[in-house]
Parts: sequence; C-alpha cells; structure tokens
Amino acid sequence: MVSIMKKFLAVVTFLFLSTPTFAVWDFELMNLVGYTIIGNKKITGWYDNNGKRGDSFEGCDYNRVIVFDNNKVLTCRGYRYHYAYRPTAIILSNGYSFKMIVGDDVYDMSRS
Repeated sequence: MVSIMKKFLAVVTFLFLSTPTFAVWDFELMNLVGYTIIGNKKITGWYDNNGKRGDSFEGCDYNRVIVFDNNKVLTCRGYRYHYAYRPTAIILSNGYSFKMIVGDDVYDMSRS
C-alpha cells in the first residue's frame, strides 16, 4: 500500500511541476507579493491617445486606457494581447502601483 501511495505522489508531483502553466503562475505570483485585491470589475471597453476605441478587451498596449463597468479607468503600462468580451478583471494595489488580472494574464497598470 505504501509503495502504491509513493508512486501516486511521485506521478502527481511530476505532473504538477512539469506543467508550464504552474511555472509561469509561480513567477507571476512572486511579483504580486505585497499587493492587495482592491476590487473586481467588468471591462466594458478601451481607448487610446489616437482616439481609437473598442468595446471588447483586446489586452494591453502602452498607454491604452481600460474602462470598467463603473466608468473608472486604469492605464496600461505594458503590452500583452488577450481577447475577451466583457471579462472580469481583478484589480490589485500595493499603495502606489496597480496590477490587473484577466484570465491567466497579469498586467501592469496605473491610474489615469
């Protein structure tokens, strides 16, 4: 019985550690130490400095303004593509900077 349990734990450990998603999330989560969840909101659209607008979430581009369902906004500080229609975003802050989580992606944000 002990031998079977050891083999089972070895297989589970191997699968857990060899899955790339977990490794990526471990790295992403390490960067969130000190942040606190301050809200969750639906993303209703975005706009940029060139007047371009969208009503779905297409990820972040530098200085793209993300609009939430309560008409509050955050500005992207990096680039990452992710398409979703009206996804829920988890907003985090450490007191002076912001992060936004949409799906499996973490974005650097700032107040507009």
